[in-house]
Amino acid sequence: MVKTTIILEDELYKQLVKEALEKYGSTKKLSLLINQKLKGEITEKKEEKKKRITIRLGKKLKPEDVEKLIEKGLAEASK
Repeated sequence: MVKTTIILEDELYKQLVKEALEKYGSTKKLSLLINQKLKGEITEKKEEKKKRITIRLGKKLKPEDVEKLIEKGLAEASK
């Protein structure tokens, strides 16, 4: 573990203290709470990057056909 000093906005600090009190009954676990939140954010970002969308159309499309479909979809979405 590394000890460091960070500067938090007053409102953010109050929210974190309140959550630590509710979850652990004291502010002694504030560092644990912040670590958990940071780990959660990092894990979410990694999972977002890994998400992949696959659409099966039942036929093969050429790249130019895909571009036309995208342009058509964008045009319809902007109406």
